Amino acid sequence: MDQFVAMRAFVRVAQAQSFQEAAKLEGITQSAVSKRVAALEDYLGVQLLRRNQRNVTLTTLGQTHYDDCISLLADLDAAETRIRTDARTPAGVVRVSMSPVLSRLIVAPLITEFAQEYPRIEVVSFLTEAHVDIVGQGIDLALRARHLEDSALVARRISSNPLTLAAAPSYLEAAPRLEKPEDLSKHRCLTFNRMKTLHSWRFTKGRRVREVTIQGQLTADQGDTLAEYAAAGAGVVLMPEWVLSDHLASGRLVRLLQDWLPPNIPLHLVMVRGSNVPLRVRLLSDFIRRSVRQRDLLPR
Repeated sequence: MDQFVAMRAFVRVAQAQSFQEAAKLEGITQSAVSKRVAALEDYLGVQLLRRNQRNVTLTTLGQTHYDDCISLLADLDAAETRIRTDARTPAGVVRVSMSPVLSRLIVAPLITEFAQEYPRIEVVSFLTEAHVDIVGQGIDLALRARHLEDSALVARRISSNPLTLAAAPSYLEAAPRLEKPEDLSKHRCLTFNRMKTLHSWRFTKGRRVREVTIQGQLTADQGDTLAEYAAAGAGVVLMPEWVLSDHLASGRLVRLLQDWLPPNIPLHLVMVRGSNVPLRVRLLSDFIRRSVRQRDLLPR
């Protein structure tokens, strides 16, 4: 016996004072209502209703149990309403992992807008250049500049994320000539110490490919730091163009070897694969992707 189903049938009969009317209200047969109430009485070991040809009335114990059922069923209905409302009305915490420079230049203003639109969603940002274990560390959404390798995750590309080679005019004044990729071996190069290709940079020009071994005194694990090193005249940097955009616009950095293209490192929104991704996570992912594209915040 489903006790709550039986309780609902009992309450309907008590309120309608008729098995026939209760059956109409429940949209089931009168026989089904009778069986549910009888099963409840058998389960409790008491008579809850007096039955005669004219109507149905509550016994003394039936009245007590009716009051209890009304309270219990109201609480159950309220709990169901709350969970269904939360399923339709996004609420809760979204944990986001991204690089500090990406947060500062692109994503933080978007999250601010998102929070205003969805005041019941709390966004917690974890700022790191490391590619964290999304599942192991309980991250809901990550922004990663790399090709997806983990089949347990799903990625949505938000930018082709092209790289740009640049240096400060002050550095170039005293540096060796730089006319082809091979010349980089004679330069001080600023490297991102989390890249697999730490000691080599790759360039293409049509079908021609050049992979150059580079060297330098300064490395860093954050894009902002490398950009500042370069703008201060410390050497040549290879970074996503959007990281260097302010320095390029101001003239503190200039583009180099523009005929030779470095590879793109696509930027993705990454989350756990599956059909049970919470609505709040999907909403934030969609908001970031849509905003970046509509406002041309990053190269497509």
